[in-house]
Amino acid sequence: MKNNLLAPALAAVAMFIFGSIFWMSPFPYKVISGTADDRASAAALDAIFPETGLYLVPSPLIEPDLANELFSQGPSAMIHFMKEGQPMMDPAMFVKGYFHYFVVAFLLGIILRKTAGSLKGYCGAVKFSTLIGLTGGVLTTLSEPIWWRHLWSWGFINLLYATLSFMVAGLVLAKFLPKPEASSE
Repeated sequence: MKNNLLAPALAAVAMFIFGSIFWMSPFPYKVISGTADDRASAAALDAIFPETGLYLVPSPLIEPDLANELFSQGPSAMIHFMKEGQPMMDPAMFVKGYFHYFVVAFLLGIILRKTAGSLKGYCGAVKFSTLIGLTGGVLTTLSEPIWWRHLWSWGFINLLYATLSFMVAGLVLAKFLPKPEASSE
């Protein structure tokens, strides 16, 4: 039971460190565009959007023919809008992030323990973890460019992050798996 909590706790630390390195590097931000004036852009958003929320422009809640016309003409946007100011590096965000990694590592640990007999040792478990991350990433991150018209480049950045995060978790979790029994053949 101790390993059932220690393994994901350590894997979550490794994922947290990897995530910090990944997201603090300039690499993922090469696909993001900036505005000419962030202060003016923020003021315009504040004037347009009444409260914190997820906004689609044009809204799917307006009359369908008008939405279709506006969407066809462009521009269109999906905006995650926070009306209230907040610290850019809020400590609570890091606590929530670690807990999120812990839950992911805990669930991945369950999968690895259930399949340990067929994984062919440490490398097999790491490869399987990576494949799980790739599969989940393809479903979630690559659906966004298809269905929500997000940039493909941002989808692939997030796919890389998800896949590598699962690989990092697998590197730690696989150390806690029972050793495969030697074949008697």
